[in-house]
Amino acid sequence: MYGIYGYDDYWSVDIRRDKVRMVKAFYFNTHGGRDGALMHAQAHRDQFVREHLPVLKREIAQRVRRDNKTGVAGVYFREQPGGKNAMWIAMTRVSPERSVSKAFSVGRYGPRAKELAIAERQKQLEQMTGYASRHPADGSAFARMSADGR
Repeated sequence: MYGIYGYDDYWSVDIRRDKVRMVKAFYFNTHGGRDGALMHAQAHRDQFVREHLPVLKREIAQRVRRDNKTGVAGVYFREQPGGKNAMWIAMTRVSPERSVSKAFSVGRYGPRAKELAIAERQKQLEQMTGYASRHPADGSAFARMSADGR
């Protein structure tokens, strides 16, 4: 019962979409008892899920974290002690099972290495498809939309 929680005298629909939380209670005494309230809660939840799609995985991957030092999500600078082997790296987890990365040496590409890493990161993001969801009900409801990229 995705997004629905039972209490002593009501069902609660509680769903988050992109950091926004939606909560609505369906009381047994005003919705025809326990089963009637559950039917109303499920209908409300289903309508909400249809109208408020989960965030695309790509959108989440492009968010710059607070601890990011480069200003570009998924791109970072690495060098060994003494300034050796300096490189810009683009890295993306395109699925739970697969990450891709590519490094651009500052020694080889000079100042262009960062730009190349940023461009590579954009290519990597194109491999990400579908909606971010923490529950299987979202995934099954949006399987068709994930396939066509909307």
